[in-house]
Amino acid sequence: MRIVKICIHGFGNVGSALAKLWVRAGHSVEAGLRPGSRHESTARSLGVTINEPAAGAQKAEVNVLALPWAAVEEGIRSFGPLTGKILIDASNPLDRDLSVLKPPAGSAGLQVAEWARGAHVVKAFNTIGAALYGNETFDALYCGDDKAALGTVHRLIADTGMRPVFVGPLKNAGYLEHIAGLWIDLTLNARVDGAFGFNLVKAAL
Repeated sequence: MRIVKICIHGFGNVGSALAKLWVRAGHSVEAGLRPGSRHESTARSLGVTINEPAAGAQKAEVNVLALPWAAVEEGIRSFGPLTGKILIDASNPLDRDLSVLKPPAGSAGLQVAEWARGAHVVKAFNTIGAALYGNETFDALYCGDDKAALGTVHRLIADTGMRPVFVGPLKNAGYLEHIAGLWIDLTLNARVDGAFGFNLVKAAL
């Protein structure tokens, strides 16, 4: 097994859930946290190394954006150049009422690619709640443009226990963000009981 060096930026529900799964799978995981972050104890409890965001970003092969949308642009600018690195965008561009916003580039995934020029951006881990990560019942939908980056992300998804489902180029990121918006609406308004997600189902012909 090839160990992937990963730095997770944002260590709330999404970041900590991914860290737990990837540490268990044997990958090298760091948390990109500023000194004094309230998430330091959580990272240490999971056996995750703590590094300052810029240092962690430059060291990692794969960086993960698990930040609130309002903090994403500033976060990316603080990392320094990410040319040639894989950048997993797990963010959703949500307004205060949790409705889905449309960034100037057309989607959060495309906007992240503009802010992090030269990085291989892959949209993933944004369509279900973090508490469901690792549940083999659920598909993990992902999209992007770089073949090698997609291969790495496919493997990282599989290492969480979920089924990786490739859904096309990065321009499709907006579709995934609206799937997330639907999931959030159904969850917050209790329109669907219990844990649920959106899977790709093929009919037998």
